[in-house]
Amino acid sequence: MKTFLKPIVCGGMLAALLCTPALAAEPQGDFDLLVNGDAVTFTDAAPKLKDNRSFLPMVATFEALGFPEEDMTWDGAARTVTAVKDNVTVSLTIGENKITVTRGADAAASVAITTDVAPYIDAATSRTYIPVGLVADALGYRVGWDADTYTVIIDDVDAILAANTETYDLMDRYMAYAQKYNEGNYQVTGSYDMTSSSSSSGSYEEEDGTITEVNVDMDQTIAGDYTMLVNQTAFQFDTEMEMGGTLSGQPIAPSTIDVDLRGDLDTGKLYFQSVALSQALGAEDTDAWYSLDMKGLLDEAMPGYYDDLMALSKAGAGMTFSQALEEILKSDTIPLTSTNTTSDYLDVLNALLGDSSFQKSGNTYTSVTSADGASMSFILYTNGDAVTGYGMEMSSTDPTLGMELSMTITMQGDKMDMTMEMATDVAGSSSTMTMTMDGLYESTDTAPTAEPPAGSAVVDVMDLLNSLLESAVSEL
Repeated sequence: MKTFLKPIVCGGMLAALLCTPALAAEPQGDFDLLVNGDAVTFTDAAPKLKDNRSFLPMVATFEALGFPEEDMTWDGAARTVTAVKDNVTVSLTIGENKITVTRGADAAASVAITTDVAPYIDAATSRTYIPVGLVADALGYRVGWDADTYTVIIDDVDAILAANTETYDLMDRYMAYAQKYNEGNYQVTGSYDMTSSSSSSGSYEEEDGTITEVNVDMDQTIAGDYTMLVNQTAFQFDTEMEMGGTLSGQPIAPSTIDVDLRGDLDTGKLYFQSVALSQALGAEDTDAWYSLDMKGLLDEAMPGYYDDLMALSKAGAGMTFSQALEEILKSDTIPLTSTNTTSDYLDVLNALLGDSSFQKSGNTYTSVTSADGASMSFILYTNGDAVTGYGMEMSSTDPTLGMELSMTITMQGDKMDMTMEMATDVAGSSSTMTMTMDGLYESTDTAPTAEPPAGSAVVDVMDLLNSLLESAVSEL
C-alpha cells in the first residue's frame, strides 16, 4: 500500500464502478466510431473493415480527430492526402504502407511509420479511405476496439485533459505524504486473523432408491504474526500460521505452518517455501522453494501488461497528481471500450479524487462514489496543511453470484489496519469470511531478499502442475 496507485485502484474497484452493460446498436457501416467519448456521425460514406483494419473516409476521419477541413489537401498527381492541425502534419499516399507525421515546420523532423495496410480509393463511392486506428496510433492517441458493439474508440488524452477543469490540491498533499514510502527500505511488523464458516447441503440416491440428505459445516481459524521487508522493487514476508477449526462439529487438528514468501517486482518472480506444508504434502525435498513467474503468465495473455503495470505503480514518485493522472490515462493497462472511454475513467477518478468531490469534517476529508452495487470512499486525514494518513472503504454486491464484499483500509502515520468481510449464499451453499490485519512501518537499512538462498532447490510451480497433470492423465 506504499504507492499512491494501490490505495486508489486496488481490488479492481475502479473497474467495478465503471462496469456497465454495453448496449449494441446497429453500426452505420461495418463499425461505429467514438472519438474522445463522442459518437461520430457519417453522412456520405460508411466505415469499412478491410484487411482486418478499420477504414474511414478521409474527411470524416480527420475532422473527427480535430483537423479542420480547410487544412486538408489532396494532391492528385502524387495521390497523397495531407491534413494539418496546430503544428502537426499527417500525410498518407494511396497504395503506400506508410504514414508520415511532421511536428513543427522542420520537414527534416518528419517520422515515417510503416503500416501493414495502405489507404485506398473505394470504387463504389470514389471516396478515399484511410486506416483510422493506425493514423490515431501514429499521432499518439489511445485506440481501442469493442468487439461486443463493433466500435472503434479513439481518445486524444492530451485534449481530454486540457479540457479538464478539476483541481487536485488534496491529492498533491496526499502524494507528498506517500512519497516517503516510495523511498528506501521498510520493515513492517504486525498480526493477522481470519475466521471462516461454510455450510453446504445436498442429497444423493442410495442403491435401494433411498434419498439421503447430507449437510457439511466447517469453521476455520488462521492467525499469526508476521514480519515483512519491502522496498520499491522487492519484498520478503515471513510468518507462522496457527490453524484450527471444526468440521461438522468435530475438531480439526491444530497445526502450525511456516511461510516464507519472497518476490522481485521488477522481474515478476515470486518464491514460496513452507517446510510444514511440504511435509504434509509428502514432498521429497521439504526445504525446496517453489517459484511462480507472474510476469510470464500475464505476458502470455496480455503481452507487455506486467511491465506497464509496474511502470504505472511507480509513476507517482516525484510527480504532481495531475502528472500521475496523465500517466494513468495514457497507460494500456486501462482498457478502452464503448462504455469505458478515457473520459469515463476521468469522470470516475474526478468523482473520487478531485478537490470538488471531498467533504470536510474537522481535519478529515472524505469523498464517496458508487455505481451498480459497488461503492468506494476515500478518506484523507490531515494536520494543518499536511496529509498524515488515508483510509479507503469499499463494498460490492453481486446478487447474481450471491456475493457481498467489503474492505476497509486505513493508514495513519506509519500504522496500517485492514478489515475484509465476504459472504456468499448460492444454491444450498453459504459461507462467510472475516479477515483483519495490521502493520507498523519502520524505516530500516535492511533490504528485502527477493530470491531463495544460493544453492536452494527451486521447483517451478507450473512445471510441477503440468507434471502432475500428465501423470494423472497417463493413469486414466
